[in-house]
Amino acid sequence: MLLLLCIVVLPAVLLLVLSSKQHGECYVGGRPLPPGPPWPRLPLLGNLLYRCPTTASLVDALRRLHADYGPVVTLWTGGKPAIFIAGRDAAHRTLARDGATFAHRPPSWSFGFNAHGVNSAQYGGRWSLLRRNISSHLAGAPLAGALQYSVGKLVSSLECAAAAAKNHVVVPSEMLRHAVVSFFASLCFGEGVEEDVLRQLRGVHAEILSLVVELGAFHLMPALLEVACYFPRCRKLSNVQKRHRATVMTLISARQQRDSDGVGSGRRRCYVDTLLELRLGDEEMVSLCWEFMNAAAKITSTALEWIMARLVLHQDIQRKLQKDIRGGEVDGNCTADGERRSPFLDAVVLEALRRHPPAHYLLAHTTDKDVYLDGYVIPKGSVVNYGVADIGRDATSWTNPVEFLPERFLEGGEGYGVSVTAGSGSGEESMKMMPFGSGRRACPGATVALTVLKSFVEKLVTRFEWTPVGAVDMEEKPGLVTEMRTPLRTCLVVRPHVQPTN
Repeated sequence: MLLLLCIVVLPAVLLLVLSSKQHGECYVGGRPLPPGPPWPRLPLLGNLLYRCPTTASLVDALRRLHADYGPVVTLWTGGKPAIFIAGRDAAHRTLARDGATFAHRPPSWSFGFNAHGVNSAQYGGRWSLLRRNISSHLAGAPLAGALQYSVGKLVSSLECAAAAAKNHVVVPSEMLRHAVVSFFASLCFGEGVEEDVLRQLRGVHAEILSLVVELGAFHLMPALLEVACYFPRCRKLSNVQKRHRATVMTLISARQQRDSDGVGSGRRRCYVDTLLELRLGDEEMVSLCWEFMNAAAKITSTALEWIMARLVLHQDIQRKLQKDIRGGEVDGNCTADGERRSPFLDAVVLEALRRHPPAHYLLAHTTDKDVYLDGYVIPKGSVVNYGVADIGRDATSWTNPVEFLPERFLEGGEGYGVSVTAGSGSGEESMKMMPFGSGRRACPGATVALTVLKSFVEKLVTRFEWTPVGAVDMEEKPGLVTEMRTPLRTCLVVRPHVQPTN
């Protein structure tokens, strides 16, 4: 018994004594870190993990902490400060003014699934090469054909599901996701990816994500503990990664073979074509394709479901949107590229992204030097993250921020002129919302994502009347991506002026 007490009690007492000495403010270079709660800091653990062991608990805790301590707060992960920023002024000064300083990523255990991605690459020459490659590909990618195909298949699937269902009641989440994945697969691997391959890809993506330690993905878990968490998952993770690699390499090899055979000259270029031209290794290409498909498709499909849920909940907004779209068809109000322009459609999409950004927190940043902010110091090497949802719902930036009001993005509204795409400006106004991040690490696919969302929403509202079935649950399910807690359930009726597809 005495031995047991020595083994268990004495180390616990020692931990408490050590942690009690770490309650006060911490200083670097004579300046304090941003404020934080008086939670004991345990050696090797810090104070974040034992108070916020899950993403959901962290989200709740940070809302309370920001209310108590302001837009910049400090927690500790192991012996490293984790700085959380939830104010547009601080976001602007760190991501725009000090963009190069905050463009770095914390070192981490990759466990193979994104070891060579653009997002995980350290700021420097390789990152610049990969970032420039994906940005130039997406900027010049012809989207119309792939969009028309994917949207058409989605509409047909929804029509069949509604016709077969009692009272035309459907749960469209799965069909929305599959259509978005189909579109991005075309951009990544080229046209003609078979349906069974798409479903296989989606399956292995879901398996990998189910094995990810979420706090570790945000760099909020001490390295030793992260390794301990992944250890029992290693075999499963290794097996599913092998299957993922085999599937992706088959698609890459098929594309490479068509090139060597001279088949399909003049076809649309895809992302894999650009990776082959860079002469990257197999592991690099697999990692980059994982990143392209998972980040683009998951974020976009989640945003699409939130938009459609809002249109089901707000029938008046849906009617106004449908009228605005039809008005654009009649008066020929088009962009220079020939696309119909619907200001209210743009407003609906932006308001949904403001109110329901799929990623509530960005991937973690870090700094290559000490940074001073409002009398505080953010030490070199700190984990720095940004509360995207909190910034978009900030009452100092938006009137009635919890309300869904697309009109705020129309001419004369408080959101008119706000842009969310990479390179759209570095002024403080651009930080009123940042669903795709901001600064040098902003999502390079933001413009494509907006185009996809507007194209899908336009066709879905034009083709169907979306009506509620009981109450629409708008509660969130926190995670790497914040999805609807309860998948959307709606009654779909083909509009009278629209002929069903064959």
